[in-house]
Amino acid sequence: MAKKRKSFQQLLAEAKKRDSFWVARAISAFTEELHKLAEQRKISRAELARRLGTSPAYITKIFGGNVNFTLETMVRLARALGGQLHLHVSPQEHEGLWLWVSPEKRQKSVSGFVAADEYRLVPTTGLEEGIDERFTFAA
Repeated sequence: MAKKRKSFQQLLAEAKKRDSFWVARAISAFTEELHKLAEQRKISRAELARRLGTSPAYITKIFGGNVNFTLETMVRLARALGGQLHLHVSPQEHEGLWLWVSPEKRQKSVSGFVAADEYRLVPTTGLEEGIDERFTFAA
């Protein structure tokens, strides 16, 4: 009897039931944000290693997502790049993407924001992989 092949959507739905999926997703998002900030600040891996008092090989391991991060490590990495760590918890049914919006753009460009809002949860339903041009306001 031939096994019925599962669709990508079925496999993804099964993966989302496991904690390991969500851990890998969080690590990926964190390391991507670190890499982006390092590029924006023009901070090399060697310089980041120097700032943290560690080896460039460890920084490569970090950017590869091959580290079990603690909150302390995440904060140290963000601060070494001149950033700060923000964590968000939302209901499972509100799967989305958190975007930071600068104060000068909050009320001008983004409907639904109030002056005190720093972050906005944008639903990912219907989005393609990655962020498209609709989110260029999140500088």
